[in-house]
Amino acid sequence: MKKSTKLGQNFLIDHTITRKIIQESRINIDDVIYEVGTGKGILTTELCKISKFVHSFELDSALYSHCKKNLKHANLALNHLDGFNENLTIPFDIFFSSLPYYESRNAVTWLCQKNFKRGIILLQREFVKKLLSKPGEKNYRAISILSQYRFSINKLLDVPRTSFSPMPKVDSVLIEISPKTLPLTNKVIKDIHFLLSFRKKTTSFIVNYFRKNYAQDLNSFDHNGFGKNKLIKLSPEEIVRFSSYLNNTFNKQIMAN
Repeated sequence: MKKSTKLGQNFLIDHTITRKIIQESRINIDDVIYEVGTGKGILTTELCKISKFVHSFELDSALYSHCKKNLKHANLALNHLDGFNENLTIPFDIFFSSLPYYESRNAVTWLCQKNFKRGIILLQREFVKKLLSKPGEKNYRAISILSQYRFSINKLLDVPRTSFSPMPKVDSVLIEISPKTLPLTNKVIKDIHFLLSFRKKTTSFIVNYFRKNYAQDLNSFDHNGFGKNKLIKLSPEEIVRFSSYLNNTFNKQIMAN
């Protein structure tokens, strides 16, 4: 089959790495898998061997047709759909995917809103650095805050670019995410993105901004709870708490407007 790159596909061709990914995933026969990006079905086949059921999604028509013809597993539902469609309500235990860079941010944001047991995700190294970036670092962004607040993130395996065809420009990393809080609402996510427009401002500046623009008395604001650091110096937990404080103070949806 002709290689397709229009959706950013880079296919795993290293069977040793494939075996290591399956081994590191620790999936068992009771797990229901939600796989985004069937590709040529190499990992999908292995997932069907070790799990209870696999819901696999592929947008590329040629790849979907190839897998529909060649994958005949009784515990596989193959879907020619966007796996990140907000209207899908399929329950699952394990999220599994190898994501191109352009899809990574939306995928993690989608997962922040879902209830599941674990995620096994192969991501480009540069994006993993953003996910794990610490307060004050250059790459500390909204996606860093949301992912670290919602999940425990563990690096499982380094995957060199030579493991793929066509070979991408950067190496990849297999990570495991495990939820540590309840799913986030879409509003919380939008609020965090809004706050990060003030990323280089102090909490006192932000409070004064709200006081000035929304005529709200914030004289009781407790700086000791957050410090007077720049927003990007606060931990994910502090930023979410600060966002919640602002929402509770105003008691109306202003932040995400």
